[in-house]
Amino acid sequence: MTFENGDCAARTPKALRDLRIRRVEGSAVVSMRLWLPGGSRLESRPGLAWVTGRMLTEGTERRDWKEIARASDGLGMVLGSFGGLEAHGISLDCLSRDWHQGLRWLAELALESSFPGDRCAWTIRQGIADLKSLMDQPEAKASWAFAEQLYGEHAAGRPPTGTVAGLEAINADLCAELHDRSLARGAVLTVAGLLDEDEVQAEIERLFGEPGAEMQTCEAPPPPASETQGRREIITSARDQAHLFVGHLTVPRSDPDMAALQLLSIILGAGAGLTGRIPDRVREKEGLAYSAAASAVSGAGLDPGRLVVHVGTSPDTLSRAEQCVREEIVRLLEQGVEPEELESARSYLLRREPFHRETPQQWAELLAASVLYQLPLDDPEWVNERYQAPTREDVETAARRHLDADRLKVTAGLPSSTRTQGIGAPASS
Repeated sequence: MTFENGDCAARTPKALRDLRIRRVEGSAVVSMRLWLPGGSRLESRPGLAWVTGRMLTEGTERRDWKEIARASDGLGMVLGSFGGLEAHGISLDCLSRDWHQGLRWLAELALESSFPGDRCAWTIRQGIADLKSLMDQPEAKASWAFAEQLYGEHAAGRPPTGTVAGLEAINADLCAELHDRSLARGAVLTVAGLLDEDEVQAEIERLFGEPGAEMQTCEAPPPPASETQGRREIITSARDQAHLFVGHLTVPRSDPDMAALQLLSIILGAGAGLTGRIPDRVREKEGLAYSAAASAVSGAGLDPGRLVVHVGTSPDTLSRAEQCVREEIVRLLEQGVEPEELESARSYLLRREPFHRETPQQWAELLAASVLYQLPLDDPEWVNERYQAPTREDVETAARRHLDADRLKVTAGLPSSTRTQGIGAPASS
């Protein structure tokens, strides 16, 4: 069984907001990404964007999910769909010789999605099981409690899967409505690999229409509103380990200080190794943790990211670990950064960049992110200049502008043994 080669009847005569195509030398592979901006930050019920995205490979007006799976497997294609915080959509990787077929299939999946009720119910059951499994993991449970503390009712404060109550209230009609609204706002389509750019663009315009058509707009969701309480303690399923999260909201990805804060993140402990002020103080010098990491802009996108420090420690050393984290943040704000650690952070970010542009898959993702955030993230020269530009004074000024020791919020995930041992403040499950 294979997909038919006929054109699809699009839900909308013009479907593309933006189109990016790039030839990537190397393997004879082509990667396609179709993103529909919106995601869970614009959904009406928690989990709706996740279910809608997952449903895009579950059936079209021409064929069911089994036929879709058999057809893509038969050509060795890697086909998937997703629903996230800022978009839902489809990914498709194929051999270069199959790019025509890949584009036709992508158009059918995006523009003729049928959202069958039985597959929607199955996807929802899967989502509920995944969500319950996630919340059984101590670190994940504490992490999402911390996100909720920082983001409140904003979608960034809950798992992408949503909530059990939200998932139970979703049906196929709601998914179809969300998808149609997203199509009306326009899709972002990116194609990268060993291809002829002009030939690919002509085929895309035949299937989707010319990009750049006037699309519907939507208002951004209300900004995140952090909880007023400064500390939360929750009970996890861990036996003897505690998870400490400390931080507060910072800036979105488009903020002018983003590059300076990315450098600051490496200084604090967001690198790939064991270096960074937080890991060095908490784990190496004090011996208080088996894991420690920090970032100044974790999760930054269309909405603000967050300063977040995570320490995996013992309940007996939790208070001391928190004190060390606070002291290091205060020291950073009062004493600034050392020239050597700044240049080491800069070198790390600059040398890491080429590894983000090795494959067609990476290029397709970068091109889509560039459109979503309206930043030239796919331009290596622009990225390198961003990391080269901030001076020591710039980084210190950005730190004092966006980091505040007095605004720090804390979530402590405590093991169940604390119920009987009485460690820490009274905890809520």
